Amino acid sequence: LHARYVLQLLCETRRVLKEMPNITHLSTSYSKEITVCGDLHGNLDDLLLIFYKNGLPSEQNHYVFNGDFVDRGKNSMEILIILFAFLLIYPNHLHLNRGNHEDYIINLRYGFTKEVVKKYKV
Repeated sequence: LHARYVLQLLCETRRVLKEMPNITHLSTSYSKEITVCGDLHGNLDDLLLIFYKNGLPSEQNHYVFNGDFVDRGKNSMEILIILFAFLLIYPNHLHLNRGNHEDYIINLRYGFTKEVVKKYKV
């Protein structure tokens, strides 16, 4: 995805996240199931497999991603683009919790910063 569109996606996602509360309470009484995922660490194949087996996020198919989306794997940006796009479409049905790998210093150490610089020539 071209850097211009990634930047638009990031700006809109930031706006939406700033409006959301720090703590979200979820219940299976509203939706029959909630899929909870964690530690994708830049492995796009894992995210695609989760969506293949459990279906895409939707109003009927709720997801919680418990952080560590980036670092280690080579597709951290693609994972963020996909998750942020679904968050913008379904802000009440897809939830993103921050993990320790969503930290600037951890990103420097484990590779996400290098990936961004390489892909977008910052």
